[in-house]
Amino acid sequence: METNEKEYVVSVLARNHTGVLLRISGLFSRRCYNIMSIVAAQTEDPGVSQIIIVVRGDERIIRQVDKQLGKLYDVIGVRVLEKEDSVIREYLLLKVGGNAGEIDAIVNIANMFKASILDVSQNTLILELAGDTHTLNSFIELLRPHGILKIIRTGRTAMERGAASEETL
Repeated sequence: METNEKEYVVSVLARNHTGVLLRISGLFSRRCYNIMSIVAAQTEDPGVSQIIIVVRGDERIIRQVDKQLGKLYDVIGVRVLEKEDSVIREYLLLKVGGNAGEIDAIVNIANMFKASILDVSQNTLILELAGDTHTLNSFIELLRPHGILKIIRTGRTAMERGAASEETL
């Protein structure tokens, strides 16, 4: 059976109150929709939070997500972002181990991706990179043979390009 599932990026504006994120994630849990990533932060208005949710499903599921999120009291607006009309990025911190002979190769990979070196110790480096998911995955795979010790990723965040505005939610 062929599936039409894909990843959708959902932008939610919500009142910045205790429990709002719990109610939003609970909505997904009750309907057995898996959240691939979720990023939430206060906007320029301290009373409003921007929540970016990546969910996998088909068009029926995403329509249902849109509809159900819109019914929540503290939700101000919901928009399913189109990849071609949005900037979608993720942030990565990566700690890699390496002996003196490997450090040059690790630094070369970091430079190739324009990653920042945040910390250098005798046997480890901490690297920072922001980019799309594919870029981060490629960076990780090139560093894997050098001994990745830890990876921290934020999950995706997104903003519509051009004149499109969250004010129109």
